[in-house]
Amino acid sequence: MKNQNFTSTFSVDQTPEEVFDAINDVRGWWSEEIDGITYTLGVEFKFHYKDIHGSTQKIIELVPGRNRMACFGQPH
Repeated sequence: MKNQNFTSTFSVDQTPEEVFDAINDVRGWWSEEIDGITYTLGVEFKFHYKDIHGSTQKIIELVPGRNRMACFGQPH
């Protein structure tokens, strides 16, 4: 499988602080099937959905005020 990247941009009617907090609440918008810390730079966490999909994510960028969260993921 080729290395694939995904980037998404959209606008919301919220303060920068509200947006940053929402982005960093990974369990709130992705799934509660996550093992590990999801809000600290440099850490890895594992996501899985039943027996269908699983991946390890590493937080490689957190920029408060710019509302950016970048993760690198590997399927498992």
